[in-house]
Amino acid sequence: MNSTLQQNQRYYISQQEWLDLWRDVTGISEITQVQVQKIRQNNNKELYEMAKYSGKDSDYLINQKVFDAFYKSLKGKQVLVYSGLFKEAKKKLKNGDLDYLKEIDPTEYIYQIFYIWKQKEYLASELYDLTEQEKREINHKMIDEIEEEQ
Repeated sequence: MNSTLQQNQRYYISQQEWLDLWRDVTGISEITQVQVQKIRQNNNKELYEMAKYSGKDSDYLINQKVFDAFYKSLKGKQVLVYSGLFKEAKKKLKNGDLDYLKEIDPTEYIYQIFYIWKQKEYLASELYDLTEQEKREINHKMIDEIEEEQ
């Protein structure tokens, strides 16, 4: 740690303070260690590791340089954190407690059409009747029903 930083109490947070803060934020008093270190310049791996924990807009909108670092590190990454009400809603959704809010697709599907791209438009190339099993699997499902990857 930079010795001039340690001398300026306004910016310096002791290891014990970090530990207490981390225990408070996580709600886990059994945590015995926390490692805090400066991120080396131009190290996107370290910045991504830090940024994947939910950051508030006040964290990355401090200035353009900080925003650019966050953006460069997270660009193309899928980072989603469920917390608070979203965490509770995700659990209810997964348990089926919110199924009553979903809409059932009234369409009765009976065949499948394959399309091919011909220069400027799609053309129907093949038409197949669905089997009875395929009809059971496809019809009367909830609209926008998708499987969430774990």
